[in-house]
Amino acid sequence: MPDDARVADGGAGSWTALVFGWLSARLAEEAEAGRFALWLPVAFGVGVATYFAASREPALWAATALAIGAGALSLLARRRFIVAWLALALLFGAAGFLSGKLATIRMGSPALAAPLRAEAVGRVVTIEPRARGWRRVTIDLERLGSLPVERRPAKARITIGFKPPITVGDRISLAAYWRPPEGPVRPGGYDFARVAFFQGVGATGLGASDIKAHGPDVDMGLRASMSAALERLRASLTERITTAIGGPEGAVAAALVTGVQGPIPQDVQDDLRGAGLSHILSISGLHMALVAGTMFWLARALLALSSRAALNWPVKQIAAAVALAGATFYLALSGAEVATQRSYVMIAIAFLAVMINRPALAPRNFALAALIVLALTPEAMLGPSFQMSFAAVAGLVAWFETRRDREPAPPPPNAVARVRRKIATAVTLALMTTLVAGLATAPFAAYHFHRVTPYAIAGNALAEPIMALVVMPSVLGGLLFAPLGLDGIFWRAMGGGLRAVLAISHTVASWPGSERNVTAFGETSLALFALGIAWLCLWRTKLRWAALPALAAALGLAAWPSRPDVVIDPSGRFAAVRSPTGELALLGAGQPGGSFAAKVWFAADAAEPPVKGALSDVRCDAYGCTAPLIGGGIVALSWDARALEEDCKRAVLVVTRLDPPEACSETTAVVGRRALAATGALSLSRDGPSFSATAARDPGGLRPWTGPPNAIAPPEQALRLTFSPRLRQASADAQQPVDPTDPDDEPGVEDQ
Repeated sequence: MPDDARVADGGAGSWTALVFGWLSARLAEEAEAGRFALWLPVAFGVGVATYFAASREPALWAATALAIGAGALSLLARRRFIVAWLALALLFGAAGFLSGKLATIRMGSPALAAPLRAEAVGRVVTIEPRARGWRRVTIDLERLGSLPVERRPAKARITIGFKPPITVGDRISLAAYWRPPEGPVRPGGYDFARVAFFQGVGATGLGASDIKAHGPDVDMGLRASMSAALERLRASLTERITTAIGGPEGAVAAALVTGVQGPIPQDVQDDLRGAGLSHILSISGLHMALVAGTMFWLARALLALSSRAALNWPVKQIAAAVALAGATFYLALSGAEVATQRSYVMIAIAFLAVMINRPALAPRNFALAALIVLALTPEAMLGPSFQMSFAAVAGLVAWFETRRDREPAPPPPNAVARVRRKIATAVTLALMTTLVAGLATAPFAAYHFHRVTPYAIAGNALAEPIMALVVMPSVLGGLLFAPLGLDGIFWRAMGGGLRAVLAISHTVASWPGSERNVTAFGETSLALFALGIAWLCLWRTKLRWAALPALAAALGLAAWPSRPDVVIDPSGRFAAVRSPTGELALLGAGQPGGSFAAKVWFAADAAEPPVKGALSDVRCDAYGCTAPLIGGGIVALSWDARALEEDCKRAVLVVTRLDPPEACSETTAVVGRRALAATGALSLSRDGPSFSATAARDPGGLRPWTGPPNAIAPPEQALRLTFSPRLRQASADAQQPVDPTDPDDEPGVEDQ
């Protein structure tokens, strides 16, 4: 056989063998470098996400059996390398699933089944200052009206428009209107009810009256007493800092020390967000690293002053212990939010590594920190704080590894060249750190907040040196000298630094295009982004570049997302309808454009809420509103029974807080009270002669944070979208020319 025929005959096999051989060699290199272990926290996170994605609450026995089965499989497969690692990943995934279930059982506090007006009695846990002088008070409940213990929430939260005469630890009573925590205002949006559930809060209050303080709760245990004392210290320090500095920079300073962000003016928050600096308000990796790192080097320098200590003591280990103790105090003082906990765990692992003479900034330390945070608080994985924090750290660790592996440059020939290189290195580090962290977190910011900040690199490059050299060292000095009453000078120095930071944020945020809105995209895009970033950061060989197709697919899906044609809030008071121009039109009583739901909807649509009266196609009266729908026909929002009959005759979709008559659902699509009670927020998209619906929660499912079973309508009554030929006719009418001079010639509206 000729050689060329032999090559042609074996070409496919040769290429397959070549690819398989290359892949095997790269995997062997990754295994030798210990990179497979870095994927175990990823598998754990996938298990956590799978638990929370379930529409029904998984049984404990099923989650336990899954973990046991995965463990047995990993033992059986331990002799074959790749299979053993896959089995171990399955085990960690099952463990993540089980940890989510155990966290839900651990919280185990019911939420209110329905709103009620009642007197609440309990102990004040926290008092958080909010904007415009409001206070948000969290109460450990002893009694809520006449609710029995098994139906009473563990905690309640209420916002009060004045400074109440109470302190943390007081036993109080107050009357208010209480309601269950609300779910997301759009499908796929931020779930307030789930977050409140894992905080133990099952009731939120409005209109507090008759507040009575009965003095400190003398029956508090040791843990509760220590918690109350710490909260009083936080409140005292917050007031001390804001008084010493004053102005918006005083509110920002308090947020950096005690984690209280409520009093920060909205315009300051907008400027920081537009400049890509909103992360400085959350006590996270930057703050914890600067405070703990400063303490480490300060303790090491002081110990080095003694020749005896320098020669005979483990100076580095002692300094690491001092820094860890300081970081622990800072964690407690800051309120121990999720981002702070994550940062503390990473700092603690780094300093523990120093104590045992191991590398502090190793990828395994980062992976271990992620695993610990997920095991302790699996619900944190669903929030932007966890996702953005670990994406940024993964990107930075991977970049520093790549930089470290490069061939070192030859030494500079003279002192001037050395100074120039140090300056260039410092500038490069600052810019690359901001760039890498920004790129790693951008998909998660776009998913959760529907915006990107193109000038974040400039904002961070200008502001972070001030934060590192002035602001955070002042925090450390103020805390150290506060017991002596000598902290004022440090707070004033901190205020000066923050004034410069806020000036930078205002300038950068004022640049054209400083903030770009992004249309909401789905979980598939987010999952592909997460997988691509993990693949790119966790591997070290050329295998990492296989992440590019996943990232490209994620970018493509995110760039062309599907947009709903109708969005309905859970209460049925507001709705957004996509008009024939492609823009959203807002329907609702009062001033719906100022509602929280409207702001979320328009942000997810990459648009600004319209001013009142801006859209002349929306017509409202005392009985409801109507608006034309893209593709033909009108949508009616009815809040009066007298309007329902007429709306059912002419609209292709009727939305109402009432129970619509049976005849209505035979002629048009209807979303009524029972549907909204079962599904929460709804989004609808035209699908030919019908609508396809996406609900915030599965009508047939039930999770502990979605409410008790008696608050949910039966699945068969949940969403009755029966469609008549009217919707098909409306679509056909929309294709016909309309006479603009005829006021009765409206697309999709039938003559009745």
